[in-house]
Amino acid sequence: MKRKSLFYTGFRVSQLSIAIPIKASHGRESKFAEVKKWYNGYRFGNQEIYNPWSILNYAAAVSENPDSAPYPYWSNTSSNSIIKELVEKADFNAKQEIEHLISGGTIQKPIHEDITYEDIYESQDNLWNFLYFTGYLKAVRESFSGDTTFMDLMIPNTEVLTIYKRTILAWFDRKMKETDRSSLIKFLETGDTTAFETYVSDQLLNTISFFDYAENYYHGFLAGLFKGAGNYLVMSNRECGEGRPDLILKTPSVRGTAFILEIKTADAFQKMEQACQKALQQIEERNYASGLYAEGYVHIKKYGVCFYRKECMVKAAPM
Repeated sequence: MKRKSLFYTGFRVSQLSIAIPIKASHGRESKFAEVKKWYNGYRFGNQEIYNPWSILNYAAAVSENPDSAPYPYWSNTSSNSIIKELVEKADFNAKQEIEHLISGGTIQKPIHEDITYEDIYESQDNLWNFLYFTGYLKAVRESFSGDTTFMDLMIPNTEVLTIYKRTILAWFDRKMKETDRSSLIKFLETGDTTAFETYVSDQLLNTISFFDYAENYYHGFLAGLFKGAGNYLVMSNRECGEGRPDLILKTPSVRGTAFILEIKTADAFQKMEQACQKALQQIEERNYASGLYAEGYVHIKKYGVCFYRKECMVKAAPM
């Protein structure tokens, strides 16, 4: 290892460079912006550096195939159990902080340099400290209050962001498997929209989101809640009538019941009811029920569902 300002393997690694024997590949410098986004963001003192393990793996991959896409190599070097622990133990405030970090924001935490591995699980702050000391967070500003050091922390790069997202998705899948969601189906069957709203809103409040509350996020979230929740087939964006309803649930037998759910988002809480009515209007105008009637279903219920942040509203079409 030597301190130089050179291009090794085609990538400029600030002032800290590692020379390795990799065959030349023309145009590797064009990958620099992508590499910086994925693997940069760490500091030793005042020196900014890249993740050496990941940069070398990516350089080797590009030497073999210039079109190789970046990959979270670091995620394969350990179990990432500390992030899993943070997500699973997170209270409401911690979940909000994780969402803020994933959106590119910073959080401020007291830093204790004398923390040991045995201390990690004693408090939430200790978990944040360990994430910082192990490179899953980086400091962007330091301040002091009395004898306590505070750091403004953020996720260092896309590689680490990917690890957070994968961990959260795995946690959500486990959580859904452990959650009794049979009542959610019952609310649809009985038309209890108030109970449905409360159930889904509570699930959203207890979930870590990183999709900026776009409609496709809520679509996937609701489909995930219904999956395996009862003896219903769950179909997403299937062509029906003159378009594609967001979700259709139906019993395997046409003698049972089918549900059509159209999903909308609102940019204000006060606009949610209007969005629900718009969803119900779309179900009728595009004749989404026609395909189900053609299959032989007689009992079909239609719901307009609207989301605003972590709030859900549902309206049922008159029978």
